[in-house]
Amino acid sequence: MGRRGVFTCAVVALHLLVLVRALETHRQDALVVKEKWSSVDDKRTLPRINLSFVRGYDACVRLRLRINPLSANKTLRIEFSDLANQNRTLLIWRGRHGNNTVQWKEVFDEYSRKVQIRTLCSINKTLDARSELVWELRYDCLMTPAGNTIHVTVYDFNQTLIEGSYNVKRPPQVRSRSLQPEDEVPVFQVTVDVFAKQFIVTMDPGQIMNLKLCYENKGFCKGIQNKSYKINTDLNHTVTLNIPELVPCVCVQTYYNFVDARRNTNCPLKDRILPGGGEVLYSSSLKLYGTSVLKWTHPCPLIQFKPDVSLCWQHAVNHSQCSSVQNSTLYMSDQEFSVSDVDKHAHMCLKFLLNESQHVFCPFNSGDLSEWECAVVPGPWRLYVQLSSSIPASFAAQLCVKEGEACVTKENVHTVHMDEGAEDVELIVPLPFFNSGLCVQVWRSEPALRGRRIICPDYTHRRWGLIVAASLTLLTAITALGILTYNLVKRQTSVWRAAERKPVLLVCSSDETSHVSAVCALASGLQEELRMDVRLAQWAHCSSQTSLAQLGPVPWLFGQCQHVHSVGGMVLIAWSSKAQQTFLRWRERESGGKADKDQKDRVLLEEWQDKEGQQWAENHSSITAPVFNASLISMWAGLQSERHGQGFGLVCFRGLRGTRCIPKQLRGIQRYCLPRDLSNLIHELDVNVHRPGSRVQKASSWCCWPRLFSKGLSFWLSQRLARRLDALLPQAADRKRHQKLAGEKTLTKRLEKKKQRQKDSL
Repeated sequence: MGRRGVFTCAVVALHLLVLVRALETHRQDALVVKEKWSSVDDKRTLPRINLSFVRGYDACVRLRLRINPLSANKTLRIEFSDLANQNRTLLIWRGRHGNNTVQWKEVFDEYSRKVQIRTLCSINKTLDARSELVWELRYDCLMTPAGNTIHVTVYDFNQTLIEGSYNVKRPPQVRSRSLQPEDEVPVFQVTVDVFAKQFIVTMDPGQIMNLKLCYENKGFCKGIQNKSYKINTDLNHTVTLNIPELVPCVCVQTYYNFVDARRNTNCPLKDRILPGGGEVLYSSSLKLYGTSVLKWTHPCPLIQFKPDVSLCWQHAVNHSQCSSVQNSTLYMSDQEFSVSDVDKHAHMCLKFLLNESQHVFCPFNSGDLSEWECAVVPGPWRLYVQLSSSIPASFAAQLCVKEGEACVTKENVHTVHMDEGAEDVELIVPLPFFNSGLCVQVWRSEPALRGRRIICPDYTHRRWGLIVAASLTLLTAITALGILTYNLVKRQTSVWRAAERKPVLLVCSSDETSHVSAVCALASGLQEELRMDVRLAQWAHCSSQTSLAQLGPVPWLFGQCQHVHSVGGMVLIAWSSKAQQTFLRWRERESGGKADKDQKDRVLLEEWQDKEGQQWAENHSSITAPVFNASLISMWAGLQSERHGQGFGLVCFRGLRGTRCIPKQLRGIQRYCLPRDLSNLIHELDVNVHRPGSRVQKASSWCCWPRLFSKGLSFWLSQRLARRLDALLPQAADRKRHQKLAGEKTLTKRLEKKKQRQKDSL
């Protein structure tokens, strides 16, 4: 019974010990999140990190972090590491069921912990409109022995937000007992800004020390540019150092200002993956020793870098492009490369690849080390490779096409051998295809040398020659096609068949200048634009031909009418007020005063007889009056015949006085108001419109397009002819309407006066 009681007490004591240890651990591993308002200017400096210790010998390092509030989909990762390999990682994220809680845990913990967000100084939001919310996280703590350096890095996903390091100081009483003054080292912290390439060094006050950047090498730190800074931490406890190159061995070294002072060195970039692979390659160099050894040196000889090295060909035109050579990997031994079997041309380079970064070195461009030379000349569907060598050798060539940084081989390999005593030889490479990125690879196959020269000929002159030849060929083809189309359309389109056009007889009815000018413009336009056979009494009277003078005006007019009608032509009479008066007078004479019962026409006839008859007789030339009278007789006869006036037409000119006053007896004659009806007139003059058995009517259905083209061309020609007539005809439309209204009012008044005289006579 006693043994059982002792065992029970031991179990209870053990549980109490575990519980106390858990409570202590929980007390130490505590996270506090505070939310407060901060000014916009202060928020621009976020994130900020601060590390400090809480206890003495086994120091408890406290982390203070100021950041922007976390969103619901973000997780903050904080990594702690020190020289004792006590690495820890914390994960922090916002709670799911509200915005006022934060959950956190270590990476390998099974359960997470919840922390309430403490909101401080909420009244600041109303006092300062430029304030914004920030979070202040405090984590207690990471236990580490005094004298160790702790590195802390904060990540947002895979992006580094901020990082810092802290050197845990020994307590003053311990340091004073165990260390001599020459063994003491300055205390400082280093924060790294990788993207700005800066070290931010924070030092404790009360120290006067030296500070410098250096490269660590086998326990010795070589100063960069031999610069050191003497710092009084009471005056300036923060110093920013610019990093020349992002390499792992760049360090910050501090020491007190006395002889044989102990150095304190901190290398924040050591064992860290740098963005873009760092700048190891850019800070390194490659030097040729003799003719067969290349030595690679870099600032961090203590670190054994293993870059991938291969040959590449630097293009002569663009030195920034270096095309990789296939199967040309070089292997490094003790930072050296053997290049005894490498083609040492000035453009043969080495491409280094290390941690996602690359750099090209061209160590052979300092001297003439090449044993052979080549030149490529483009020819018609071939390339001429001209080779010269100081020793007998065999050479090979192969086409390739540039694709990015590589030149992909195409077609077969062509070889040639140069015998002893020969100075040069030519190798012909056929071109089965043409491409803008076409190049040729040339190398020495025997004795074999590694590396291929990638030569891309300049096809500019050849390309321009092809463009000129293609342009001339295209121009010749277009010209031939245009001539062929012109001849075909000329045969099929009636608008160009002048021989098949209806002849036109134009008759003037007045000797007024505007009237004669309009008729002559119409006649010349039909003759020049449409190449028609136009007959005009004024032209015949002025020409050297004596037919009009020999026959007389009337016989000439009847003969012309008969000839024009026999071939389907038209007689066009240019109407005017004089023509109307002449027609009314002629009809009065023919009918004995009884045929015309229209009162307005009778009034016009009497007015003409009373006032203007004498002036008409005086102004009419010996040609206009008889020709017009004969044309009236011929038109009247045609109107009374079976043809009902077919073959005759009346032409009215816009803007000329009296052109629209056509008697009712002549309303059966086709009338054209110019220039508005020019397209209809030209269409009527086409011989193929009404002529039976014409070539167009006999054509097959595929010949419809020439007729459509003919109509379009006729419309275009009518527009050109209309512009010619517009230059001669009056343009004031308001004046025409005013004259028309005034003429109608005058006729009405004259009719009323006539009726009044008849009543008075009765």
